[in-house]
Amino acid sequence: MEKVSVLVPIYNAEKYIQRCLDSIINQTYENIEIILIEDGSKDNSLKIIKEYKKKDKRIKIFPIENNGVADARNKAVENATGEFLTFVDSDDFIEKDYIETLYTNLKKYNADIAVCNCINIIEETGEKSHKSFGINTVKEYNKIEAVESLFYYNFLRHSPWGKLYKKEVWNNIRFPLGKNYEDLAILYKLFLNSNKVIYIPEEKYNYIIRQGSIVHNEIRKSDIEAIIEYSQKILEDITKNYPKLIPAAEYLIGYLSLSLWRKIPNGKYKEYDEIIKKNIKKYRHTVLKNDKVNRKQKALFLLSYLGKPCYKFIISTIKK
Repeated sequence: MEKVSVLVPIYNAEKYIQRCLDSIINQTYENIEIILIEDGSKDNSLKIIKEYKKKDKRIKIFPIENNGVADARNKAVENATGEFLTFVDSDDFIEKDYIETLYTNLKKYNADIAVCNCINIIEETGEKSHKSFGINTVKEYNKIEAVESLFYYNFLRHSPWGKLYKKEVWNNIRFPLGKNYEDLAILYKLFLNSNKVIYIPEEKYNYIIRQGSIVHNEIRKSDIEAIIEYSQKILEDITKNYPKLIPAAEYLIGYLSLSLWRKIPNGKYKEYDEIIKKNIKKYRHTVLKNDKVNRKQKALFLLSYLGKPCYKFIISTIKK
């Protein structure tokens, strides 16, 4: 059995870390090392994980000064000694056969990255949501197909968790420091570093949606800057090196621009409003002509012709 490194960045996670670690320690696939990057927590996280280390020799703790989740994840990759890597966020947890399922399928299909489905769980209510993506069996993708599916949000999330990687796909790739949404900047590069990606429809990762998470709070100026910068860099990279993926990259930048357009409160961050509006206008026509974009997403782009106030009103009404 080859070794799998389970990488867990930890910051102020005393409320969740025991559930997370219990789910990792009790994996049916036992040849693992558990790399805990303790990112300068102000709570009892370090004390808790030290107690766990006494009970399980597979646990390795690396305390660092707080510099954000990107730096913690990079440190985890650099300290991993396994042939395979997987990330688990400290407030999430995994099913007991998560690693076994990903590893077995990755080896069976001779893939470099295996991706599983996940369950979204709302922390406050415990409500679970499931998404099947219409895929009922393991599906194989070459690297171009995988990136295309990532950009179209067909089944892949831009998050690093919920995936098992051969370690070599991380060669020369690290998370950019100092900004949020760092996942957006590198996931497609990991896929392009691989020969084959497989998707496993089984729900093996439990993703906790917290009130305090970055994704679900009001969007900040730094978030807007990061999304605009990363999406533009992706398009430039794809245009230069992978022209077949240009329509998918244009959809991605258009989709992210629409998302920002809706999330930015009226009257705030006006300096970015024009950039976002230009992106929507620039890529709207190509998206509407793109056969690989589904009707629901095309409808969102059509609604954007009505202007921002109408668009936001209609979308908020639909969501209610």
